[in-house]
Amino acid sequence: MARTVSKTEIYVGCTILIVLLVISGGILLKQSQYNPSIFKPTTFQPESPAPTSPRASSPPDLIQYAPKSLTALTPPETFGVENLSDKINGKAELYLSAGFVRLVSQRFAIEDEPTAWMEAFIYDMGSTRGSYAVYSLQKRSEATELDTGDFAYRTENALYFVHGSYYVEIVASIAQERMVELILSFGDNFIRKTTAGSEAINEFILFPTKHLNKKSISLLPSDAFGFQQFDSIFTAQYEVGDTELTAFLSQRKSPAEAVRLVESYTSFLREFGGTELKSTLNIPGAKLVEIMDTFELIFSRGSVLAGVHGAENRKAAEALALMLNHSLAEKGQ
Repeated sequence: MARTVSKTEIYVGCTILIVLLVISGGILLKQSQYNPSIFKPTTFQPESPAPTSPRASSPPDLIQYAPKSLTALTPPETFGVENLSDKINGKAELYLSAGFVRLVSQRFAIEDEPTAWMEAFIYDMGSTRGSYAVYSLQKRSEATELDTGDFAYRTENALYFVHGSYYVEIVASIAQERMVELILSFGDNFIRKTTAGSEAINEFILFPTKHLNKKSISLLPSDAFGFQQFDSIFTAQYEVGDTELTAFLSQRKSPAEAVRLVESYTSFLREFGGTELKSTLNIPGAKLVEIMDTFELIFSRGSVLAGVHGAENRKAAEALALMLNHSLAEKGQ
């Protein structure tokens, strides 16, 4: 399920945009003032050779994973950190923030039906957490979950899955039963022939299960809720009656870091117009902030940072925070 943008994030985003416009104006004013000392000639120094681009090396041919009825329509292409946007312009930042290493892509067509083609995208994300992050945040709402790989789902014309540090997308030009079978076969072949270490994601079991939408758990790799210090934040959606709530948690390096982030995020919210309220919860150090008619509840337990984000109902937010704190206690946090 795609993550919705809260009122808090909209408000913070608008405020940041205004600040950036003011800074840009100052830069333009400064640049308009000519300073001849800046333009002194310098001795030419030859540049060091640029590092070899991943595209310059021979990428692996993905035909080894293709069923026999498919033929290569294009040669394989490889994209690295410096040119990923050439292939997926507009989405590259998400992949880069999640630890992206390399993308190999290639198109294939059905031999007796060349207008029916598919393209495979093999992303090496460097870790299972990185591959899960892009998988969870790219997940389509109309998805049908599968048992392929570590996490997988399909749509009418595509397959998406995680295999260790690899995030794989296989997208067809048309939605037809024959093509879907070929896509699934391609995915199975990739998993069977590709060795990938598996990394346990322990945060999944820390969320309370009551009212949890299990398909909604996502991993925000950086700048969660518009706050630069929030990285590796897991979120989950809860549906209590007619109320939808977002819980979050993150395993930090130490209890001290978790406490510091509670204070830092609270200050961040106050800076952008939030009002800190007195919390009556029996959770030591819990902070409650009202901002743009929503409530943010933040606390820590051991090395875990946790809370409820963008809740429109205070009582519901407090109830979910208590459930979350109890679940962390039960799991030994």
